[in-house]
Amino acid sequence: MDSPPRIGIDLDLDHDGRRWVYKNPATYHAAVVRAGGLPVFLCPDDPRPAGEILEGLDGVLLTGGDDIHPRHVGRLAGKTPMTLLPVRRERFVLRLAREIWDRDLPCLAVCLGSQALNLAAGGDLVLDLPSEYPGALDHSGGKRHLVFPEPQSFLGRYWKMCPQRLKSHHHQAARTLGAELFLEARGEDGVIEAFRHPGKPFLFGVQWHPELQFESLGGHPLLEALVRVSKGQPLEPKVD
Repeated sequence: MDSPPRIGIDLDLDHDGRRWVYKNPATYHAAVVRAGGLPVFLCPDDPRPAGEILEGLDGVLLTGGDDIHPRHVGRLAGKTPMTLLPVRRERFVLRLAREIWDRDLPCLAVCLGSQALNLAAGGDLVLDLPSEYPGALDHSGGKRHLVFPEPQSFLGRYWKMCPQRLKSHHHQAARTLGAELFLEARGEDGVIEAFRHPGKPFLFGVQWHPELQFESLGGHPLLEALVRVSKGQPLEPKVD
């Protein structure tokens, strides 16, 4: 039997009132296992260069988290109060994203992860959807909304161009995409929901949480594609 591909999952940081702890919802681990991968946790306090941290991995799942500091986009924050990432976690996810961008390592970037990847690609962020994006729906708290795939997109082929009702937990998002990224999907309010790099084996960012809805078309196709490409197999869109 072939060994499952090693999929790195970056851990979050939290303070429990006494000490800093590493954490992540178990759904990330479970989704990678269900898709056929072997989870490998990546700790924010790992002092090694990002390239060394990624050595030995076959793919990466960049996870969600709190808000990226406005200094990374050169603007003031919006009116909605921000819950900033711990500085150590922010530094970690941004340097991982930059290293992944420079490689052909398969990566599925979720929520915060997709925002970090877009910054690494030279894109820009909406820091606060309610105040910066007129007409934006409420994307917080796991609310579901429709996501529409773009023509000629990977998601469009999987979804047969049908919109999907998906779950999100964010108030930041991509404002403009990096020049080499291809728009995959928008929300019903026009917010960028997904992108990919067409020149890499599998480099995909989504604003929703595929690990929370594995059975949906916004879940298992993406996670299974990450694992498949991480095993060295070609990306084969589902056409049946």
